[in-house]
Amino acid sequence: MKRSMIAAGALTAALTVFNIGTAFAQQTYTIQGTVLGSEAVTAQQTKQIPTQTCQMVQVPVYGSNNQGNGGTLGLNNMFDLGGAIIGGVIGNNVTKNVDNGGAVGAVIGGLVGSQMQQKNNQQVVGYRQEQRCATSYTTQSEEVVVGYNVAFEANGFQGVTKRATPLNAGAPITVQITLTAK
Repeated sequence: MKRSMIAAGALTAALTVFNIGTAFAQQTYTIQGTVLGSEAVTAQQTKQIPTQTCQMVQVPVYGSNNQGNGGTLGLNNMFDLGGAIIGGVIGNNVTKNVDNGGAVGAVIGGLVGSQMQQKNNQQVVGYRQEQRCATSYTTQSEEVVVGYNVAFEANGFQGVTKRATPLNAGAPITVQITLTAK
């Protein structure tokens, strides 16, 4: 490599001496060279590998216990007696100048109370099997070939070029040489 750099420097110096009158003169030559060998260039590549694991779990089933004080009126939990009493009192006080304000408040209070009671009466009535899955990731690193350094020789000069594919030693290679005088 030192020999090729020294030779290139000498050639540039010689051309500079002979081309003093021409500023930035440039000539390009294409010559045939010979491949000396190819060496793989590698890099680490990291991949995320997904893994799914599944398992059966017990899931509670919720239901109503169907108990409530609305049953005493024969309405089968559609109406709450305590809510009706509170709604009647509130309706009567809020609507003092409206006829039947207490009755309307009692009906609304009974229905709202029944809904709240049904929500509060939810309890576990059984269990069912359900499959639950989760995805986890493992990191995997591997070395991959990203190209090739191809060494060559042409007219006594040696060089290295980067290529996507390798070339066999002894194979011909086209080399472009550019000479510039400054």
